[in-house]
Amino acid sequence: MHPAPTRRRPPLPALVALPLAVLTALGTALFGFVALAFSNGHFADGNWLVIAVPAVLAAWLLAGALLLLTGRSWLALVLPAAVLFGLVVWGTIAAGLGTDTAGFVVLLWLLPAGTAGLAALPGVRRWVTARRGAGRPQPSAESSTALG
Repeated sequence: MHPAPTRRRPPLPALVALPLAVLTALGTALFGFVALAFSNGHFADGNWLVIAVPAVLAAWLLAGALLLLTGRSWLALVLPAAVLFGLVVWGTIAAGLGTDTAGFVVLLWLLPAGTAGLAALPGVRRWVTARRGAGRPQPSAESSTALG
């Protein structure tokens, strides 16, 4: 008896998380470019982190989106999105941002939070687990009895 074949198409929450991840990565990269423009090439006192962290997170988000799309990993997308969400919340609270932004900060919170939340849903995790297991050959009953 063979197990049911694994669906190639990702579940709906994963399909929604993918464009959210790309939008989050683009927003993060845009922030990094703006920070680079305002830095005027002066990276003293750890200011280089303001440019390096968004660049790394944007690349990590895109890599995680690709891994989720291929059914290889859901965690590779959840981790950078959750880290980015934490950094945005921390930056908003620590710097006192959010006043007079007309809801833009809420969008900055929702994109990474939505990406992480959708990619971490149980249906997505089950699909990724099934996709990873589909590539491995299943041991047959005859081979297990012949060895034992």
